[in-house]
Amino acid sequence: MRSAARRPTFPALLLALAALVALAAPVQAENSRIVASILPVHSLVSALAGDTHQVELLVPASASPHGYAMRPSEARRLQQADIVIWVGPELEGFLERSLHGASDRATVISLMHDLDLPLLEGRSGGVWEGHHDHGDHDGPEHDDHRHGDHGHDHHAQDAHAHGDDHHGHDHGTHDHGAHRSDDHGRGAHDDDHGHAHGDVDSHLWLSPAVARAIVEQLADRLAEHAPDQAATIRENQEQLLQRIADLDADIAEQLAPVRDQRFMVFHDAYQYFERHYGLNAAGSISVDPSRMPGARRLSELRTRLAEGDVTCLFTEPQFRPALAETVAEGTGSRLGVLDPIGANLEPGPDAWFQLMRGMAAGFTDCMSSIDS
Repeated sequence: MRSAARRPTFPALLLALAALVALAAPVQAENSRIVASILPVHSLVSALAGDTHQVELLVPASASPHGYAMRPSEARRLQQADIVIWVGPELEGFLERSLHGASDRATVISLMHDLDLPLLEGRSGGVWEGHHDHGDHDGPEHDDHRHGDHGHDHHAQDAHAHGDDHHGHDHGTHDHGAHRSDDHGRGAHDDDHGHAHGDVDSHLWLSPAVARAIVEQLADRLAEHAPDQAATIRENQEQLLQRIADLDADIAEQLAPVRDQRFMVFHDAYQYFERHYGLNAAGSISVDPSRMPGARRLSELRTRLAEGDVTCLFTEPQFRPALAETVAEGTGSRLGVLDPIGANLEPGPDAWFQLMRGMAAGFTDCMSSIDS
């Protein structure tokens, strides 16, 4: 007589099914892995992809994308990626060599070079009087100037050829006295004012208009990569674009009272934000925050601040404010703080929105209290 105990029980069948699902899951995640280079890009991609892809951040939010040295675990993450999304060699130069090797097994997308985005030329350090007129920009509807027909124009290539060590951020806490002056050791194309005007500004995520263009074009790429998930990606796209539009309107209203206030920045990383919202920038201490500006530039900045119409000089939380304090001393200009990359934010779909709200708050906190 056969024993009934030999028949599979219902719990045993469930366990067997669970085991099969567990075996299949890693394969699915492996085939749909995106690695995004920096936190703002990771945030937009995470919101767009949702559950359709596994999105991982490569460079920790508190680290610098410029000159970053990948750990072995991060190099493996890059090697296992299906898609790699980065800004470009102008910002994450450390990735260029690694991505050459990855391009034969992964889809590599440079926002600056592979998408059609309205890019801006980089500015030199020092005083920007006459560089652009605040009155020519009327907020979100009069956004960033297009730099050529595509992001991969000859100016971007020229910027890369120059080495572009002025792009990017150094997110440790630094004493700028330890760095060499901009007056020494510079190439022939550089002077005390910074870099050549043909260079392209790589801080493009700070414009909501550029962010919208990134989302729209990446949605096409992701839908093509995962056609069975295209409907979900398109739904995520529409929700994300609406969320960006709502944020944009809120920030424009928030910044309207301070648009006439002039300000200077520590590091020229905010041009996309300034242009989009029609803010009134007057200059920057540094183009490359890892280099101490020369005496001539500091003298020009102090002279400009002494005129008394520059409300705020903005530092960044990653750098000691001693140099900015020295420049602003006795001028009547306040010191404020701006963070262009979200060093203290938690990575995820909300991080870009938190970053942009933090930027707006940084401007209004310093400049709106001028008459209070």
